[in-house]
Amino acid sequence: MINIYQRQAASFRNEMRTSCAALIGVVQGLLADGHLNDSEITFLGEWLASAESVALTWPGNVIKAQIEAIMADGSVSEEERMHLVITLGQLIGGKLDEVAEAGFVTELPIDRPLAIEVKERAFCFTGDFVYGPRRICEQAVITRGGSVSSVNKKLHYLVVGGLGSREWKHGSFGTKIEAAVKHKASGTGLLILHEDTWAAALR
Repeated sequence: MINIYQRQAASFRNEMRTSCAALIGVVQGLLADGHLNDSEITFLGEWLASAESVALTWPGNVIKAQIEAIMADGSVSEEERMHLVITLGQLIGGKLDEVAEAGFVTELPIDRPLAIEVKERAFCFTGDFVYGPRRICEQAVITRGGSVSSVNKKLHYLVVGGLGSREWKHGSFGTKIEAAVKHKASGTGLLILHEDTWAAALR
């Protein structure tokens, strides 16, 4: 019998394949020289803003949020540029699709709330993120009035990176996820979020 998480995983994979296919052609052109300048990053952000069906599903929605965050202060740091180049290179190389097919993230007991609060809420991050290095993800929460915490009874959200983690390939989802599942079972109200749900709440 197919349970709710298996159905959720299948739906996620189908949406992701469609989103990736639409993005790949544009990204291939932008990365033809292996570099992204500011105008190319701006173009990609504008293209995603106009391609609603792509920008509403992972990884398009997270890449769009990442570009919006990068351009918010009017300048692009080299760390931000390199992470975006690496992420888009993985999209072209098929790694993001492999992540969905392998089920590293989609087989987890992911919560899909209609909305989440960031201000005055505690977040913990695990895995690797399309949005940016974990430090950047944590800073995105702090600047919006939230806080970063370990997994404990007072934690509101554990955010799972869309790129998963190398360790998850071997059947172990790590101590953070295991602890979060236990807290959920005890009725603390903690939610386990996929990166795309978290990124959408930043807007």
